[in-house]
Amino acid sequence: MATLVNGLISLCISLHFHMLTVSHNTRRMKSKIQGLIHNENSIQIREIEVSIISKCHLQCDNCGFYIPQQPQPSLTDDIIYEISQGLLQLQRLNIRIGSLAILGGEPSYNKTLLNKALNEFSKFKNIDRIELVSHGLTPQNIEKNLLKHINKLTISVYFESAKLIELWKQYITLFASHIDLEFRIDKDWDKWVSEETANDTKGQKMFDFCWYRKHCITLERKRLFVCSRIPKLSQDQEGLILNKQTTILDVEKYLNQTKFLPSCKTCTPMMGGETVKAGQQPDDRILKMIPKAINYLKKEIDYEL
Repeated sequence: MATLVNGLISLCISLHFHMLTVSHNTRRMKSKIQGLIHNENSIQIREIEVSIISKCHLQCDNCGFYIPQQPQPSLTDDIIYEISQGLLQLQRLNIRIGSLAILGGEPSYNKTLLNKALNEFSKFKNIDRIELVSHGLTPQNIEKNLLKHINKLTISVYFESAKLIELWKQYITLFASHIDLEFRIDKDWDKWVSEETANDTKGQKMFDFCWYRKHCITLERKRLFVCSRIPKLSQDQEGLILNKQTTILDVEKYLNQTKFLPSCKTCTPMMGGETVKAGQQPDDRILKMIPKAINYLKKEIDYEL
């Protein structure tokens, strides 16, 4: 009897240890990405990126927005209206947008266009937060009276100037303290294109756990894309057309599809290969832009104080 009891105890301990091990390993595994999330009270897309212009003051080596080869992000001349129509379709389907990231190129490249974008996009009630992503070198093109529409300002720091960073902090604190100001400082980043093509197995794995599918769902040329790279490579056939006939099932089937897309097999950033220096320019253009940015911010701060 004692032998039987001891055996049962050993079995229980063994099973308990096995269950703890499985539980631990399960927690360590990454979850496959779902582009469209069903919350308790809403259906949501975490983040949508929109490019309002394909031009930039900079020419970064291996630019993540594919500058200067980036195709036009719209099919019509009125890009803000076109983007708004896409957002309107998502609003019609009761899809919430956790964050709308306004990008380019450089969104402050055209002051009038940025003004229009902020005024129009801020009208949508299904957008929780608006983020502006900029190189931070043209603050004069981001009007103070429109800062109220921005919830987060992300500055990609490709310049070496502690003074400019400090002035940005003072400026936002003074004129728009509600803004979440973030400085993104990357020493290097992934090469954006290469001749390498992954096999189907690797392509599927990259798709299943793709960082870009989680953070960079993109609205361009009247289509929704599972990531930002596909539209930048002009692979529009891999996107979902957004119009009055689009249903919530269409969006869910597209964003939560389980099979990789053809472009996934050429996704250099997800391959985890060679990196290049971030923000590398072909000339000294950044050095020439820093003083003007500093002077503008300093003048605005001094005037207010």
